[in-house]
Amino acid sequence: MNCVCKFSPGNQNVGLPDGLRPRFLAGLSKAKLDSVLSVAKHRQFRASSVIINQEDPAERFFLLTSGQGRHFVITSDGRKILLHWLTPGQIFGGAAILSTPFHYLASTEVLVDSCALVWERQTLREITSSCPALLENALSIAVIENIAWDIAAHVSLSADDARGRVAHLLVSLASAIGEATHDGVDLRVLNEDLAEGANVTPFTVSRCLRDWEHAGLVAKRRGGILLRRPELLLAAG
Repeated sequence: MNCVCKFSPGNQNVGLPDGLRPRFLAGLSKAKLDSVLSVAKHRQFRASSVIINQEDPAERFFLLTSGQGRHFVITSDGRKILLHWLTPGQIFGGAAILSTPFHYLASTEVLVDSCALVWERQTLREITSSCPALLENALSIAVIENIAWDIAAHVSLSADDARGRVAHLLVSLASAIGEATHDGVDLRVLNEDLAEGANVTPFTVSRCLRDWEHAGLVAKRRGGILLRRPELLLAAG
């Protein structure tokens, strides 16, 4: 596993990976940042590992430092419903920050080998009480990132037909977890993931991708999709 986290000779976390600027840690002085990082535990997770289980007590709070993940819920009839995707710098397990003990509302898994910083709930409560900026940052993330994603998803489900939902999901994922290349935006996502996320059948996803590939908007690749012209997908949907 290729870990880019920084450690002291005593294996204590001493810094974030180069270029990583998590919103959760924004505005902290170097001394305060060092203090917050020093009490975090570093964890590595193999691809397809489930880190958080829906309904479990919220005892840990996570900051993804490398890799890729996503939230999901399991319905009463056993269906897996995909929610937010996660990229380095994003937090999850936010229920652990609450003053009243709560449970996780969704499960979280990593899609590739990943690393995260982990704070135990009691430790997190202690550092947020001495550093209110962390609570403000967490609230900002909840409002700006999570609720905005939910609004976009619900508007798409209410207003779009099946093709439109797939197009909206692809554009959202391109913005959230896509990797820019000279050919377009590369997405490591499967047809089954798109079908679950857009509430359509895998056949509908395959048909949409085939049509868009013929139009030069996307290209299918092993284990993913290349969006050549993301800005034109919504019109094509």
